[in-house]
Amino acid sequence: MTDNCEPATVDDGTECPGWLAELRDLGTLGQMWTLTVVVLCAARAVVVWPMLGEHGINPWWFLVLDVGTAPFYGVGQAMGVKILRDETRPLRHAMPWIAMVLVSFLAPYLYVLRSAGQLPHYVVWGVLLWMAVFGSLTARRMVRDVRMEAVAG
Repeated sequence: MTDNCEPATVDDGTECPGWLAELRDLGTLGQMWTLTVVVLCAARAVVVWPMLGEHGINPWWFLVLDVGTAPFYGVGQAMGVKILRDETRPLRHAMPWIAMVLVSFLAPYLYVLRSAGQLPHYVVWGVLLWMAVFGSLTARRMVRDVRMEAVAG
């Protein structure tokens, strides 16, 4: 990922930090959110492990994809919200982070749909429904977090 701020100043003339500086400034809440996402993805992979093998899906690859993309999902979501809450930053600065959320969310499910061979129709529809429901919940959570009042402190 490249620097989100080009040119080096934001519209109001203030200097825009690079993406590494922004990651360092994410805070404990953003870091804990990322860790929680990783743990939940690992737990989900363990739960669906037996079903994956039944349908010809390599559970190890699913685990690698699901847990491997989880930090990018968590960080992308936290950074996207952080940037969108900053009224001095344009929407385009958050777009790479939001794209990271989208790609990391879709990767494990697309792997399941692509590698499974002949899945029963109800399984395909179940995966698509899962993607739609949890994708909508993610978008809703991000919108809610962006609109939330800042905590004084």
